[in-house]
Amino acid sequence: MNHLPATSPATPMSLVQATPDQPLVQADPALLTARLRKSGAVLLRGFKCSLEEFQQFTELLCTDFHQVGTRRAVEDPRSDGHTSEVPRSNFNLFAHSEGTYRPFPPPPEICFFNCIQPPTAAGGETLLVDGVALLQRLPAALATHFSEQGILYEALWDTQRWHTEFQLDNLQALDNMLRDHRFGKWQSSYRMVEEMMEVRCRVPAIQLSLGGLPAFANGLLAHLPAITHPRWRDKGAYSKASNRVFFGDGEPIPEETIHLLIDLQDEIARDHAWQAGDLLVLDNRRIMHGRRMTTGASDRQIRSRFGQLRNELRLEAIDPF
Repeated sequence: MNHLPATSPATPMSLVQATPDQPLVQADPALLTARLRKSGAVLLRGFKCSLEEFQQFTELLCTDFHQVGTRRAVEDPRSDGHTSEVPRSNFNLFAHSEGTYRPFPPPPEICFFNCIQPPTAAGGETLLVDGVALLQRLPAALATHFSEQGILYEALWDTQRWHTEFQLDNLQALDNMLRDHRFGKWQSSYRMVEEMMEVRCRVPAIQLSLGGLPAFANGLLAHLPAITHPRWRDKGAYSKASNRVFFGDGEPIPEETIHLLIDLQDEIARDHAWQAGDLLVLDNRRIMHGRRMTTGASDRQIRSRFGQLRNELRLEAIDPF
């Protein structure tokens, strides 16, 4: 396989194992939230999980579900419009937090992944990187620079993509939204380039996790225009030539900084090997996720869903485990 041996993140993932005939929708959302605060990742294993049960479970924890701009074509037609399938294309994808490349609508706080079909070829694991552990390994000056400046993302979006990303369908509404939702230095701008929209979004690089810990949790490594790292060059890692990433003030991010971040990802990454029915819940402000290639053609099938934590679960819960 085209990756290094993985080590566990600083805090182990919490496992919830089903008892016989235990319905998924009877899971305790307060206890699950407490576990997310502690470790950032919870794996539920052994539960029966239909599409309807999956959606009902996510509603125990979340509201205001998020649409993924790149996945309109793989939305489950039987769903409520917010459940989509992880693309089946075979590639390596570096660790990232979902939807963190724009400030509004706000990125989701919780990620849900449910395995329908584990990979039928070797590989295909989901990559998990603890942003708390990664931030602790950054040189102090670089961590401060990311904290102060954030990240500036630049991308080209077609009409359907920006409609989905901004949840708007006309430019006047977009102009109004961008005017009304300026969060200090965290803001977006755009210009039309023929039929495409060039979008520039300045957003934080470091977030506070649900447990209140600062974490390097963002989309930088999944938004690169090319992969030049000598260990990953020509290894099928995702990049897109029209993407650009900068420090928030527009300063280019040096290649050696990108390579350092990739090295730290590889150092602390944990690979989750899927079993049928696994349901993985992540704190999107702490745990970045990605994917590994399979060694050959595979029927890997993962459904996903992303949402904002319910207000009533923001209070501290006591976890007896």
